[in-house]
Amino acid sequence: LTEKFIYQSGEKDMVVLFHRLIAKFPQSGKQQKITSKLICYGSIDTQTAVARTVGLPVAIAARYILEGKINSCGVMIPVEAKIYNPILDELARLDINCQEEWGPVE
Repeated sequence: LTEKFIYQSGEKDMVVLFHRLIAKFPQSGKQQKITSKLICYGSIDTQTAVARTVGLPVAIAARYILEGKINSCGVMIPVEAKIYNPILDELARLDINCQEEWGPVE
């Protein structure tokens, strides 16, 4: 399979992420539909979209740890806004961003 999945000269890849969630807020009883979309294209003969979307967030987080911008200890998942917001901001500057839409539940 490795031979079949090698990019030929001039080819590039694409990553597509699509999430549709229904958020239920217990205090108000309100529901919202949240749709998140990301499309990232690789560069011809250089960086793949898979490499960019997997490697860059980890590299940014590692740099923030070294710079002291993230000072939590241990293995963590990025569920705290103080961790994920700066990383998402930097990814947006690198043209990797999710478009989020909030709307009523149909």
